[in-house]
Amino acid sequence: MQKNEYRRILKRGIQELGIKYREELFEILWIYKEFLLLENTKYNLTAITEPREIAVKHFLDSLSLLKFREILPGERVIDIGSGAGFPGLVLKLYQPEMELVLVDSLFKRVSFLNKLINKLEIKNIKTIHCRAEDLGKDEKYRESFNWALSRAVAPVNILAEYTLPLCKKGGMTVFYKGPDYLKELKEADTAISLLGGRVEKSAKIKLPDSGEERNLIFIYKDRATPCKYPRRAGVPKKRPL
Repeated sequence: MQKNEYRRILKRGIQELGIKYREELFEILWIYKEFLLLENTKYNLTAITEPREIAVKHFLDSLSLLKFREILPGERVIDIGSGAGFPGLVLKLYQPEMELVLVDSLFKRVSFLNKLINKLEIKNIKTIHCRAEDLGKDEKYRESFNWALSRAVAPVNILAEYTLPLCKKGGMTVFYKGPDYLKELKEADTAISLLGGRVEKSAKIKLPDSGEERNLIFIYKDRATPCKYPRRAGVPKKRPL
């Protein structure tokens, strides 16, 4: 696929989402896509390798949050289980003035992110190779973020324990989910409340170009998370709240 065609797909998709954009974003996302495909042959970072699908299912999907809420300059954002940088790194490229921490438990993904960050010369960004449960106990990070994001990592009740301890009071956790999110959300009522959050809203969109359904769950942090959460690494998954 030629660069101009790729730019048209991204530009049309962003316009469909109804968000503002800078023209230079398309050049950056082209470089991102090319580097992802190159490194994917070594590390198996994503099963999505067709350029149009990368544009829609990775880049535009990541940006869909901005259809509903704005991330402001200077706000601190953490992306749990960021994989090859979705959604956190794509949002950072859109809003360069935010502070971003990317977290993943697999070293090969963190290594890829570090290479890409260096290639794109991105500032105010950090990668951490660790488990979310361990980070949530660290005073340096606990309850210090305006936003905690996660995409396609775990069910909502588990994600709540990974992310809400990292959000400050007044912050927001956002989960990217497919069409079967309602059952997960219902089963997570107790966990969300226990961890200091409340569901503000869930928002459904159709991805540009493909028409696939996506759902964003916005959880507002209105109380401090009890000190005993998150539990030690592995426990949230084995014994969800």
